[in-house]
Amino acid sequence: MMFSPKAVAAAGVVVGVATGIITNLITSRWSWGLAAALAVLVIAAVAIAVQTSGSSAPSRSRVRQRADRHGRITRSGVTARDGASVEMKATRNGRITDSPAISRGADTHQSANRGGSITGSPLDAG
Repeated sequence: MMFSPKAVAAAGVVVGVATGIITNLITSRWSWGLAAALAVLVIAAVAIAVQTSGSSAPSRSRVRQRADRHGRITRSGVTARDGASVEMKATRNGRITDSPAISRGADTHQSANRGGSITGSPLDAG
């Protein structure tokens, strides 16, 4: 079962507070029940820490280059990583030249339409 990151963070705070309360009670009056409760809370805190530090699968990056209706994209490569979405589009005689796009986890878009052009304008987003 997967919990949202916010739910896991909230659970970590609650377990931390409960652990502090039980620790204070143990120092005032010792009992096996309090020691067991402390052990359970410590195990829960470890489980929450492991859950939040686990490596999740990286988001898939998406790249789209499109030139149609006499549009042209030349010498303008695209690099996308960390879940980035990059779109480069030249339509209706639009031209994109010498304008590479590099994106790290950001959504980026370059578009040249109706005879417009983008030249020598690299895009670096992250």
